[in-house]
Amino acid sequence: MDTSTVVLEQFLDRKIVVKHAAFVFVLSAIYVFVAYAVQNFFFPGQSIATVLLVTILLVPSLHHLIILEEKVERAGSSHFWKRHRILIKCYSGAFLGLLAGFLILGFVNPAALNYQIAQLEQDHLRPEAINRFSGQQYVPDMTTAIALFSHNVMYLLIGFILSVFYGAGAIFLVVYNASFFAAFIVELFARWSAAAQLAGVSLLHLLPESIGFILTAMAGASLSRALIHEKLAEQKFKNVLKNDVLLLVCAIAFILLAAIVETYVTAVFFHSSI
Repeated sequence: MDTSTVVLEQFLDRKIVVKHAAFVFVLSAIYVFVAYAVQNFFFPGQSIATVLLVTILLVPSLHHLIILEEKVERAGSSHFWKRHRILIKCYSGAFLGLLAGFLILGFVNPAALNYQIAQLEQDHLRPEAINRFSGQQYVPDMTTAIALFSHNVMYLLIGFILSVFYGAGAIFLVVYNASFFAAFIVELFARWSAAAQLAGVSLLHLLPESIGFILTAMAGASLSRALIHEKLAEQKFKNVLKNDVLLLVCAIAFILLAAIVETYVTAVFFHSSI
């Protein structure tokens, strides 16, 4: 095994990782720049490689959190949020650190997010999607919210299944979404003078959406470890499964909230501002 990897894992095993989300925040932000430097050296022009490299860096950092999560869930689902509070804080710290890192990187060098920006221009920022906010009056309706919810839930469930296979590598979901949210905000500032207000309002639905994917990554990774280390017929595995189902249900609830806020708040604000 590479010596640097051993040293890194020993350093990250300290209790500071699970006790201080701020440490995870700073570490995740730094990893974005380390990954970009590696990507720029070995894979120039392949911006999506940065996401993959950040994931590789974060896996050993968060692996012992998955071990802790699975141990916590073995005991049952009583005091559900109290038991998961530290882990949710650490994952949230990782997401916010990644978002900050990708934002700084995107503003300094937009080409670093070329892949994400290209995908956004084919979807959320394509001319047809923008034109519906200018001209005729935008009328939010539940059909639009349900369509957004259905699309995101399908993505979330696919992510959950992949998380079960990837285990700790499920952090890829968090990294991937953070990079796209950063690219979205960078593009807002590149296109409109009211970008700060648009970005602020966008966070009203982007944050609960992000929480949904964070909970999904936690549930999938924990279940993945339980499938390997626990006997399926034992109560410990049943407890883990019950907890992970609760996490997934909470994730879906956040995705529903995000779809409603995006339809009735974000879209309305965009229509009045663009």
